[in-house]
Amino acid sequence: MISRPFLSDGSATAGALFVVSEIAVLYSLSKEMVMRRTSPRTWHRRLFAAALATALGAGGLAAATPAAAASAPQASATSVAPPPEGWPTFGYQGVITDKSQMSYNPTNEFIFPTLFHAGEHFENPLGEWYLYTAPHDAPAGIILMYSDSLAGPWTEYTDKAPLISNVWEPHYKVSHTSSPDAIWNEEAGKMFMYFHGENSVTRYATSDDGITFEYGGSVVTNAMGGPNVTETSYARVFEHPDENSEYQYGMFYMGNERDNIRRVRLAESVDGVTWTVDPDYVVAPGAEEGANVSGGNLWERDGQLYVIYHGSSGKSYARTIDETLRQVGEVPIVLHQSTGIGVDVGRVAAPEIVTDDTGTYLFYESGDRLGATVAYAKEGAEPEVGPIFEGFPSDPENPVFAACAAEGSDEFAGALAPVWDRVVREESARHAVEDDALVIPTYTGGVAAAPLLQQELPEGAWQVTTELDIAATQKFQQGGILLYASDTHYVKLGMGRATPGPTVELVFHRNGVNRQDSRAPEVAGATKIWLRLTNDGAQVQASVSYDGTTFADFGRPVESRDMAFTHIGPFAFRGATEAAEIPARFDWFRFSPSTEQYEECQNAEPPLPADNETATPGAGVLSSTSGWTTGLHDGTFELRWNLWWGANASRVKVYENGALIHTGDLVAAGPAAQGVTVPISGRVNGEYVYTAEVINSQGVSQPQPLTVTVKDALPGIPKLALAKTPAPGVVRIVANMWWGTNASAWRLLEDGAVVAEGELAAVTPEAQRVEVLREGREAGTHSYVIEFVNAAGVTASSPITATIK
Repeated sequence: MISRPFLSDGSATAGALFVVSEIAVLYSLSKEMVMRRTSPRTWHRRLFAAALATALGAGGLAAATPAAAASAPQASATSVAPPPEGWPTFGYQGVITDKSQMSYNPTNEFIFPTLFHAGEHFENPLGEWYLYTAPHDAPAGIILMYSDSLAGPWTEYTDKAPLISNVWEPHYKVSHTSSPDAIWNEEAGKMFMYFHGENSVTRYATSDDGITFEYGGSVVTNAMGGPNVTETSYARVFEHPDENSEYQYGMFYMGNERDNIRRVRLAESVDGVTWTVDPDYVVAPGAEEGANVSGGNLWERDGQLYVIYHGSSGKSYARTIDETLRQVGEVPIVLHQSTGIGVDVGRVAAPEIVTDDTGTYLFYESGDRLGATVAYAKEGAEPEVGPIFEGFPSDPENPVFAACAAEGSDEFAGALAPVWDRVVREESARHAVEDDALVIPTYTGGVAAAPLLQQELPEGAWQVTTELDIAATQKFQQGGILLYASDTHYVKLGMGRATPGPTVELVFHRNGVNRQDSRAPEVAGATKIWLRLTNDGAQVQASVSYDGTTFADFGRPVESRDMAFTHIGPFAFRGATEAAEIPARFDWFRFSPSTEQYEECQNAEPPLPADNETATPGAGVLSSTSGWTTGLHDGTFELRWNLWWGANASRVKVYENGALIHTGDLVAAGPAAQGVTVPISGRVNGEYVYTAEVINSQGVSQPQPLTVTVKDALPGIPKLALAKTPAPGVVRIVANMWWGTNASAWRLLEDGAVVAEGELAAVTPEAQRVEVLREGREAGTHSYVIEFVNAAGVTASSPITATIK
């Protein structure tokens, strides 16, 4: 079964209630129902067949009385219900409307998918399945995609796009048409396509092939819902599930009212043309769903009916509902939400569930409301989230990447770096580099009027940070970072002054619509702020800092997938006001490195110090002090490189068994002597081969390798003895290590088990002593061993035996 959701967008729709039957037809069939005991459902089907023929043939419909005003909303939900056993888990599978590939894409957003089984109803369809969708922003327009499988691939039908536009003379001329919903009308033998335009009117059209449509008329309007209704749109139509109902079809749609709360409402029809609006709400938003609910649809699972819908929370929900469509569960069940991983981010709205012999699929509107796209998920499938973004490196000692910034960064050191690709409205630009900072005047106008210094965005994930200093004292003076697609499509993060006062602001602007997050700076009187935009490949998150060290997310994320952002750069302007022009100072503009790039940068060798040498450096000699102090080769010593005379080195690199262990820079002043000392410690017994590279501007020399043998790293071997005991059953054990490498700990074993242990002060090669008193020993023979331990390992004494009588 196909379920039907709808979407809220803040505009409005209107319409009228029509009847299609004539009195003679109604009277005749009513009389038949009484005399023959015909069921209400069979009677209304016959009524529809006769009346529809009359109505469609006559080309006109009579208006009926509007429904009563909606009643008070149902109790709001404050939590979610646990899903029933066998509840589906949907795995994200991908995007269907790839915006970069769509031929008809006037506003870079697609909403409200509806699925239709074309192979079941049409001869020679383009594919087994048809998917209809539309943009919402003007001019919108309904388009078709087709596939032989619900899993795709989906092909856009381009011979006529859109199939249903915002102008259909002589029937209507509106700003937009959207929210398509297709259903097969058995009695009419046609597809009925429901859609809205404006948001105050839900309309319908009919088709014999799913491509060519005939206009039907308006079906549900604001007036039918009551005097407070401001929107009637996003309708989903389905066969009425109640066999005893006089109605053949049900419709869930979105009703908005003067309180600006969107709710799911119900209308019913005998024929799909004439509709009666129920005064009660089906779903009103609760604390879980947020301010609004929309996208109502009917779905059956394991014999239970559900109304499925989405909320302002960005999730889709389900509530139980009975066949009369009046008894609705008070607590929602979460139907689906994005994982937030990889490309599976953003809203899950307008759910449409379809089941075929390959499984159950959820089609829905994905991503940010102003840049939605159609995606799908499959029950039981693993989410196809793409490469998982692991974030950019975080280094408290280098929080804004003053070192190791990525390509595209500019420190504004004396002049602009060659990373800037263009200046929009370059003829009016007056930016300049002054005192190692970029200074931009607050130009008159905004994004669509001011000169904009920009560079192309890199592919994939990126992060940009800048340090801004601006003393905005008059309204609309501002500066910041601009993520740019066009003068009417951008993201702006900045600090300045608004009507309430000093303001930090994130604006997502698209086709005349602003989505704004703003608040006062957290530091009163702040003129300096660090601004950051981070794109993980699916969405852009803004963050700000007031100390250049700690960043906090700011505002809602903006979907970046398929949003056509192409450039980024700094901005400064003051709007179309009389405010004074002031400078906005940007100390630098940096792209953050990836984790791999940062590791490579940190491990990279710094530039060689300058020198005036004229020949490669003398090779010098490697030596060590192993054994010099005590005669013990215990793994702690100094490795030395000495050059007694000759061309000097400006850098010496020392290797142990081929691994770099030391890099040291020197002042080259040949032919004076040079030396480097490298402390070595903690080496265990074994052989160590030391080599070196001696470097200056003229080349590299290498001294002869040096091998150091460590043989005394382990503790000296202790010797056990039994001392005189003070009483029967007591054993007094004494361990001595007279000279050698010291231990840092000891443990005593009695008959193979550890019975005592402790720490020792290591002062090689001084003597070490341990004394242990064991009381209450049973009669018999007991064996004792003591172990001395240090970082290099363990040594053990020879065993000693004590006999207790």
